[in-house]
Amino acid sequence: MKLLIPSLLLAISAAAQQPLVLIDPARGGSKGGAHIADRVEEKQVTLQVAQHLGNLLRARGFAVQVTRDSDVDTTNDQRAAIANTTHPIACILLYASSTGNGVHLFTTTLPQPSMVDPAAPVVWDEAQSAYAARSQALASGMREAFGRTRIPIASGTTWMRPLDNMQCPAVAIEMGPQKDGTAADDPPYQNRVAETIAGVLLFWKNKVGSMTPPAPPKPEPTATTPSSAPKPAMPTQPKPATPSPAPKPAAPAQPKPTTPKPTGAAQQ
Repeated sequence: MKLLIPSLLLAISAAAQQPLVLIDPARGGSKGGAHIADRVEEKQVTLQVAQHLGNLLRARGFAVQVTRDSDVDTTNDQRAAIANTTHPIACILLYASSTGNGVHLFTTTLPQPSMVDPAAPVVWDEAQSAYAARSQALASGMREAFGRTRIPIASGTTWMRPLDNMQCPAVAIEMGPQKDGTAADDPPYQNRVAETIAGVLLFWKNKVGSMTPPAPPKPEPTATTPSSAPKPAMPTQPKPATPSPAPKPAAPAQPKPTTPKPTGAAQQ
């Protein structure tokens, strides 16, 4: 038993240090989404890609959180709330379409603020703004990687939920048909997309540290003037130093009491 306990602790410690990726397969339940092929809906394609991508990421040492792992209804607010309470290093939103050509990448249209205070309240509909620059950097890596696969790639920005409500570097990836007419339900096509995303995230985890926006700089401590004739101090027992508390992550954005009407290129 003495040999098993250290091994168990090491396993728990290693799991705790795994970088987390959130995967959000769009639609589900009563929302089938786009008609991709005969008897194939968007919700089926996104779940298939999410499951394959999750397996690839776990094999590469990632922890994986999905917003749905079966054909169930999941609201935009629920999807964003999962992202905002798990603090992933990347959020990958998966969509599929029967139109267009190849893969389409989207990031938020929200501007990046010049300074972020993690103690300030987060506006639900603007939660993604603090991560806009990192989302664009992640999308740039995706664009370069897909370019090497010869899958047609297009990118842009959009107002879209739950993307705009997420507190993480987030990219929406939509699979459209390829030039030869291959639809998004084709397993080899899905595998190429999933493998490309997993490869990008493997490099991405080495570029990012804490996903919490940095706190504003603290003022420099004021120097004290020592007295001209210091008195000898009475001998006392030294007190143990009190460690400074670790900086708190940004508070998760809270949804408004009334859910606003979804807008954007990929509505749920």
